Amino acid sequence: MTWQVVAVVVGLLGVAVGVPVGRWLRQGTYRKPDEEAMALPGTRWWVAPALGVVWAALTWRLLAAAPATGAGPVLDPGVSPGSHGPAQFLAWVTLLAVAVACVCLAAMDLDVHRLPDRVMWPTLGLLGAGLALAALASGEWQVLGRFLLAGFACGVGYLALALLSLARGSLALGLGDVKLAVVLGAALGWFGWQSVVLGMYAGFLVGGLIALVLLATRRIGLRGDLAYGPPMMIGALIGVLLAPDSLSAMF
Repeated sequence: MTWQVVAVVVGLLGVAVGVPVGRWLRQGTYRKPDEEAMALPGTRWWVAPALGVVWAALTWRLLAAAPATGAGPVLDPGVSPGSHGPAQFLAWVTLLAVAVACVCLAAMDLDVHRLPDRVMWPTLGLLGAGLALAALASGEWQVLGRFLLAGFACGVGYLALALLSLARGSLALGLGDVKLAVVLGAALGWFGWQSVVLGMYAGFLVGGLIALVLLATRRIGLRGDLAYGPPMMIGALIGVLLAPDSLSAMF
């Protein structure tokens, strides 16, 4: 059985896991007292296939895809088929668990435009602990420093944007988005700096495109609220899937 087939199987398992997750999200138990009067969000049918796609993508990227091959030091700790060690396995398990949390956070953000701390903080702790163990298992300390620095840098960047937005009288970005930037930045940092840049930039592009579509279809106004967490997550997934040498190939 090839690793590509394994990715498909894991994707199907992700769909199976997503079914009860979607049912739980439908209950709205994450809502605050002042949000309980809102209509329930519906079936959340997309949760299961979304989780399946993410699990398959992470499995392919971590277990099947080759590492960076451009000139200079290899920035990507991914491995070629047939060379799978404990570091890759630990990172894979960690990111699969974080993917479940991110899908939940996306559904919550779409519902109440909020990323609850009771999900966000455990997710951040799980990601940090899991990737730290993976980095230690690889014996490469630069990987540990890279994903920690990437999470910090992305968090600081989003904090600056949130403060700028607040200074202009807007709440387009909140502290939940800042914490999510830390999570996504650290996760992308495992794959390399180019993946961090591509993933975070793709998040801005996806968010802008969604905003334009919603404005064109009059789903929101110019001062309407947009759940920015899901576009950030889609951008991060794009950063994971693109070849780690993508930026090098452009220049």
